[in-house]
Amino acid sequence: MDGSMQNTEITGSFTAAAWERIKSLMAEIEQLPLLERLSDGTLPPEVFRHYILQDAIYLKHYARCLAIVAAKAPDNAQVLRFLGSAQKAITVEQGLHAGFLSQFGISSADVTAAEPSPSCFAYTNFLLATAYHGSHAVALSAILPCFWIYMHVGEGIKGRPAIEGNVFQAWINTYGDPQFAAGAREVIALTDIAARAASETERAEMMDVFVRASQYEWMFWDSAWRLESWPI
Repeated sequence: MDGSMQNTEITGSFTAAAWERIKSLMAEIEQLPLLERLSDGTLPPEVFRHYILQDAIYLKHYARCLAIVAAKAPDNAQVLRFLGSAQKAITVEQGLHAGFLSQFGISSADVTAAEPSPSCFAYTNFLLATAYHGSHAVALSAILPCFWIYMHVGEGIKGRPAIEGNVFQAWINTYGDPQFAAGAREVIALTDIAARAASETERAEMMDVFVRASQYEWMFWDSAWRLESWPI
């Protein structure tokens, strides 16, 4: 993606440092063919179908990660906040998927039969393991890149002139929506709060999982572009 991508960096001790750590990775994400072609409406339908099926699998597991983060939250407000996010992952975004599944000729049987690609399988298992075994702060750092990177990408694409007839506009509208950005910024702020209360060792682990999840975000989009499947 080009210079029209908006700056979504957040000022804050831990998250500012974390975003700086993935600066070069974000430059690679912004240039991914899948996102470039989605932005201008020229993404091959078979690539988008592959991406949507894998994203449906991913969201099923991501919702469970959000529920685990809620269970580990230090106060009721955060419990409700992350339970609400888990619900949205299942309902709102699956509603978006439903429209695309119909539009691109994907049946419910196709969704049921879909298997995770190697990258999707690795990413979701990393998130689930981190959420189960890590502290609340570490689990927060693992789920944050999905919120933050999608916000960054969505706002960047939404800021460009709209392409008339772009069949992927609903995707752009969803992740470029100010409400989505507000939710992502809230998770960023909560991660900074958790980092301030964490030990030095825990903060190092938070940084490690943030970077790893960000790498998986790149891998997920790249694998969809390549129509990745199991080699054997």
